[in-house]
Amino acid sequence: MLQRIGGDRDQVVRMTTDAEPVILDIVHQGRGHFVVDALDGQLHSQSQLVYTDGPFACRALVNADDRTVRALRVQADGPWGIEATAVSSALALDGAARCPASNVLRYEGGPGIASLCHEGDPRSEDGGYFLVHTFERSGNGFLEELANHVGPWRGEAPLTGPCLIYARSDGPWSISVQSL
Repeated sequence: MLQRIGGDRDQVVRMTTDAEPVILDIVHQGRGHFVVDALDGQLHSQSQLVYTDGPFACRALVNADDRTVRALRVQADGPWGIEATAVSSALALDGAARCPASNVLRYEGGPGIASLCHEGDPRSEDGGYFLVHTFERSGNGFLEELANHVGPWRGEAPLTGPCLIYARSDGPWSISVQSL
């Protein structure tokens, strides 16, 4: 573990990790609104990592592009925690995986066809978001966008060889890969 932070209210917390890519394990135990924004050195929002209500757990990838995260803005009504870990802690994708929310997976295979399914978030009026990007195995460098949809969705996308897969989702999703 590279850094551990937590609280039980709205806070802006400084990231003490280097500018290297890291995975954030994010947990919220409150019943109300929960938002986590990644901020740059000027405290401008770079991306929204979480936007949901109620208890929630997910994983996020930061610093994988040219936008370095220096702080996190957390808006929460109850206890929350965030742990930063190395990209090597990404879960291995061995053919197929199902995840309850955002996650970072490590794919070690060669080129293949990724079958993706977003079940949607029944708590959301629009069915929730589903955004899937791939990055170099080291976490340095964007490769491809596999999906960008709102609501339940199912489809296929080409998947290049070894990579990290970062799926942002506020609901359950799955992926399976068929090698060429």
